[in-house]
Amino acid sequence: MNLETIEKIKTECEREVRLRQSVYPKLVAAGKKTQEDADRQIKLMALAAACFKKILDNKAPEAQQILFDKKDYEPTQTMYGWRMP
Repeated sequence: MNLETIEKIKTECEREVRLRQSVYPKLVAAGKKTQEDADRQIKLMALAAACFKKILDNKAPEAQQILFDKKDYEPTQTMYGWRMP
């Protein structure tokens, strides 16, 4: 995954947090969503945005950095001396 894609995902997560913060109070007031569900869903999306920000800032745990490796893919050499596609 390249930096541009990771940045777009982070931006969309941040946008979704703002949208939920705007819409969910109305849904709670109308009885269509509980306050607990609203809080949990907003928090989870905010955590997703924070994770992508940490990845972009190179401050995420190693497992996340590897999962969302920002470098171009380079095949590794095998024990037989040829590269995998």
